[in-house]
Amino acid sequence: MKRLHLDANVVLRFLRDDDPKQAPAARRLVGEANEGKITLILSAVTVAEIFYALRASYKVPRTDIAALLIGLLRSGVLEVEHEQRLLDAFARVQKANVDFGDAWLAATAAEAGEAVASFDENFRGFPDVAWHRP
Repeated sequence: MKRLHLDANVVLRFLRDDDPKQAPAARRLVGEANEGKITLILSAVTVAEIFYALRASYKVPRTDIAALLIGLLRSGVLEVEHEQRLLDAFARVQKANVDFGDAWLAATAAEAGEAVASFDENFRGFPDVAWHRP
């Protein structure tokens, strides 16, 4: 079966449906994956790029982006790198309304049972993560 690694622009066209040529092509590609004809692979780095594009370019609130991406990750249509960690990070974004980078770092540290070194006091908001202020 054909395996394709998704670029953020394809996912953005699918989610935003804002380009008359690219959006239908993105929908067709996702449809093929949904029918089991191809496998679409989504990396954690691409997810981060999607998050920041929606935040910076489209001005979508962080918690709305998290909800949207949780739905996409749970759809079962994509093969997602670090899916559980991403879901944890987006739950942290929703709960603490922090940036994705901090949420990802907290989720990574929690998964490993390790602490985070940061000057950012946002990490106090994660009771399952030890925060070390340098």
